[in-house]
Amino acid sequence: MYRIGQDQSQKEYVTVSLIGDKLFKGIIFDSGSDIIVLFNGEDFIYIPVSHIEYIVADTPDAEFVESPNFSSILLNNLQKDLSLDSILKEAKGIYQELCVINKKSLHGTILDVLDDYIVFYSPIYKKIYIAKRHVKWLIPYMPSERPYNLSEAELNWQQAEKEYLKYYVQQIAQLTNKLVVINLSEKIHHIGKIKNISDTMLELQTARAKSIHVNIAHIQTIHEV
Repeated sequence: MYRIGQDQSQKEYVTVSLIGDKLFKGIIFDSGSDIIVLFNGEDFIYIPVSHIEYIVADTPDAEFVESPNFSSILLNNLQKDLSLDSILKEAKGIYQELCVINKKSLHGTILDVLDDYIVFYSPIYKKIYIAKRHVKWLIPYMPSERPYNLSEAELNWQQAEKEYLKYYVQQIAQLTNKLVVINLSEKIHHIGKIKNISDTMLELQTARAKSIHVNIAHIQTIHEV
């Protein structure tokens, strides 16, 4: 892996394969204990190591821009060891693309970073609770960019800020008797009303009043509707 401060010419062009057959190509701009930062010629992509299947040397296209003409927004502000947790905290209030569900990206900003989850605001889905371990990658927007080109007044994410409980299970428990969507409705049984919750399982009442039990370890995102 590479650290900031290395000669740019030493940075090798690679292909990074993520679990789930997602590929990124570029140079590893920096790395930490549990995350790498890849520059793909256009964006800085922050990828947790836990979702990487393999990294292999590759040959760049002729059009690849090796030296970014701007600083990594998050790394530029970071004065401590690079890790997923420190990057998520630096990303609070910055517009970004964040992927949790394969092939489904969220666009918006992080409202808060708790012990084992984050609170994310999307202008489409509104407030979403996301388990940290399921964050697959994060791409900060440039300062002049906004999701869907909405105005600050239209985004209005500050209205969603509040105090949140420390742990994911505790916060999910606050949604008991609420209608929720799990994992961005990836499966048909991911929409319903929470009837009960334990440390490991969530009981969900689906549209036809059928109860199913969902393993909380596999709840990547959850939001109230």
